[in-house]
Amino acid sequence: MQKIMQTFIQKQWPLLLAFFVPFLTLSTIYIFQGVYPFGNDSLLTVDLGQQYIDFFAYYRQTFFEDPSTFFYSFSKAIGGDMLGLWAYYLTSPFNLLFLLFPHTQITLAVTCLTLLKISLSGLSFGYLLKKAFNGTGFILAAFSISYALMGYTIVNQLNIMWLDGLIFLPLIVLGLERLIDKKAGLLYSIFLGIMLFANYYIAYMICLFLICYFIFRLVSVSYPKETPWKMKFKETLVSIGLFIWHSVLGAGLAGILLLPTFHALMESKASYTKFEFDWELAYPFSEMLSKLFIGAFNFEQMPSGYPNLFIGSLALVSFLCYFFNQSFSKRERLAALAVMILFVVSLNLEAFNKIWHAMQYPIWYPYRFSFVVCFFMLVNGFRSFMHYEGMRPISTFVSMVLTALVSFYVYNGEFDFIYTEQIILTILFTFMVIFLLIIKPQKYTWLPVVFFILTTIEMGLNAQIDLSRLSYVDQDNFTVYQTELDANIDAVQDMDGTFYRIEKTFLRTKNDSFQANYPSITHFSSTFERTIPALFGSLGFPVGDGFLAYSNGTLLTDALFNIQYYMSEKDAPYLVENNNSLETKNAGLKKTLAYAAKPPSLIDALVTPTVSDEKKAAFELSIMQTKPDLRSYKQIGETDRIFIYENQNALPLAFGSSSAILDVSLLEDQPIQLQETILHSLTGNQLAADYFVPSEFDSTVYQNVTLSDALNETTYQKQVLNNDASVSFQFTPETDDSFYLTLSPNIKDEDVELFLNGEPFTQYKTYRDQLILNLASQNKGDTITFKISLKESTIRLKDFQLYRLDSIAFDKAIQSLKTGGMTIEEYGNTSFKGTVNIQKGQDILMTTIPYSEGWAVKIDGVPVQTKQALESLLVVPIDEGKHVIELDYTVPLFFEGTILTLLSAALLLLTALLFEKTIKGGHL
Repeated sequence: MQKIMQTFIQKQWPLLLAFFVPFLTLSTIYIFQGVYPFGNDSLLTVDLGQQYIDFFAYYRQTFFEDPSTFFYSFSKAIGGDMLGLWAYYLTSPFNLLFLLFPHTQITLAVTCLTLLKISLSGLSFGYLLKKAFNGTGFILAAFSISYALMGYTIVNQLNIMWLDGLIFLPLIVLGLERLIDKKAGLLYSIFLGIMLFANYYIAYMICLFLICYFIFRLVSVSYPKETPWKMKFKETLVSIGLFIWHSVLGAGLAGILLLPTFHALMESKASYTKFEFDWELAYPFSEMLSKLFIGAFNFEQMPSGYPNLFIGSLALVSFLCYFFNQSFSKRERLAALAVMILFVVSLNLEAFNKIWHAMQYPIWYPYRFSFVVCFFMLVNGFRSFMHYEGMRPISTFVSMVLTALVSFYVYNGEFDFIYTEQIILTILFTFMVIFLLIIKPQKYTWLPVVFFILTTIEMGLNAQIDLSRLSYVDQDNFTVYQTELDANIDAVQDMDGTFYRIEKTFLRTKNDSFQANYPSITHFSSTFERTIPALFGSLGFPVGDGFLAYSNGTLLTDALFNIQYYMSEKDAPYLVENNNSLETKNAGLKKTLAYAAKPPSLIDALVTPTVSDEKKAAFELSIMQTKPDLRSYKQIGETDRIFIYENQNALPLAFGSSSAILDVSLLEDQPIQLQETILHSLTGNQLAADYFVPSEFDSTVYQNVTLSDALNETTYQKQVLNNDASVSFQFTPETDDSFYLTLSPNIKDEDVELFLNGEPFTQYKTYRDQLILNLASQNKGDTITFKISLKESTIRLKDFQLYRLDSIAFDKAIQSLKTGGMTIEEYGNTSFKGTVNIQKGQDILMTTIPYSEGWAVKIDGVPVQTKQALESLLVVPIDEGKHVIELDYTVPLFFEGTILTLLSAALLLLTALLFEKTIKGGHL
């Protein structure tokens, strides 16, 4: 065994260096920066901390707890298809690593997976250089390290699912090289299919690149001089045909995922696509040069910036020399130049940039396809180096002058991510590479080693500078929040095993429901179906293209969407001040809640990261909303930080309703009116008095403010600009009803500060629709003061109206709907079975499940046609009386996708066995 290992190392040591040098380099940086487990920082920053980490927790839950969530989950807003989310975030084969780590060590798993993927990208690139371009020794390792640690990798390592593209791209290109050279496309199709399965988004960019690369390589194919043009033409046609055929088969191999994902995209991300092109330049082309310098990155480059093109001095100089390297034909070099011009234009021209990003401009992380540009430069830089005779005097002079001019330009430019030290380091490394290329013809045995060492140091410095400019999430805070949330969710679920939804006044991310595995409403993902944010935006909630924050619920929306349990921070002023009266009111009603605050098991204690008592005590919840309505709910338990409430008005997942709900359309910026209409329509009582009654403030107090009124709008302006200015609205409720205030979307966090009874009023900051603010509940006789403090000189309040929810009428309506509610007897993420007793006047079974073609409904064993209410929710016609209801979900196009995958696999095998043998035998 030892001899086998020695032989393996002797033969494969360049590839081992390509893997282990990036691994050790990044590990060393993580150690010095204190990344967990070497310190208290974690990699959970930006989207990795706000989205991906929660999806990784869900990934484990799917394998270990409930495989049905692979298809559908009620942790995704009010429910949603999951295959599209898997295809975008989770289908990387390397994610299996998460199964080896406990739930409490998921941040450690992320660190290990990041190291593994980046190191594997170096290995796969080295394998390409060895097999396709006869790469050997330290030079193979040097270029592989440049690829693994290039600027794109370091900057985008937080988008961990994109790193699969760096691993599989070299293997796909290796397959393409074999297809062109040997007419064998099996390897190409297999790795293309794997890439499309692992991440279709990055695979799309790779597919566009492959077209460019194939044309480039086809143009550069050389034939013996005596080869007839007909033979050349025939060979070219065969290569084109095989490329198209094997590309189609590669896509077909991933059909089991791609077809359902396509259907999901048409309901989500693709539904926002506009085929409109902007032919403007994003910036002057010369500014792109700034990204060729060491450490050319800071946090501001993440939301918007220049493309990440840093590949190191050796690779860059070698690539530039490629265009003057006469070892390659002029035809090939001109083709490479044309490809690079296309890439450079694409990295600037808005229209081309949009095409590369699947017809949508990226939100954050600009120029996500720049890794294929770096790949192209690295491959041809390596090919040039291996056939380069060394720099001549004129080449040396031009190179040094060019380096100096570019450095001078960057030094005088306004690039806040580049300091003088970075420019000096870049010049130093470039000049050293130029010097070594001058003496390359001497073939010193130590020369490759020096190139390797220089490249390793340079790429390591770049990684250190880039990563030092990111802020990291505190590991202890993550651990405290994770364990506390898990404990409370487990407690509720242990107490109540029925189906319900849970919401909170606080959050770590909008995907907490995936982290702790519970049905919720708040959600954020790039594959979020647009109908649900549209619905909740119309109802007065903060939403966007891909997110929904359930932070502005009313008693009606809480009841309608089956939010049976609510969690709130204990020190909320609007709860603390009435805590004694609440305890008295709920005396004798409080259930016994078996909290998971019980001592952890020995295994849990060993695998859970240790947090000091001081850190636990200092931890604070991130508050999302102010919600006095919680006073109307029954407090059923508490922990050190959290109250848990039960909403006894929560409607079941499905209930009988009037068919009038089918005629209700969403209203823009009229959330109270929409909620009013919905409740009237559900009960069929459209002539009843209003549930939401318009009310007036008793008084208004102005401080340093003048006002002017227009239709439905009041403008408030500071009198003295540098002094504090505010408007305070007061009223005294004569009942314990809930009171709500509508706030127009033009009022943002940067414009005002909000206060309720002297305490900050918390509101989720990002919103685009009119909001509903909850100001009072169970406050009879109390003076309520809502204060708006102006940050700007002028603000405009549009449709600023106070409403009182008539609790008597509301309770009566909810109880009438509950009588036709579904009693769920069996349920899972993809199926429900239960009984209903539909009342007179109820001819629709209303659900709060998002409408989808995948849901099939049977009533008393008979399939019924589903319909859509509120432009988003699943409903079915139903008759009065008792019925058995069955709902089952099947992923649209999943069966067809499975057939496509099997058919493609069979055709690929048949092609490999028959067609390629025919080509090799010279019979084609």
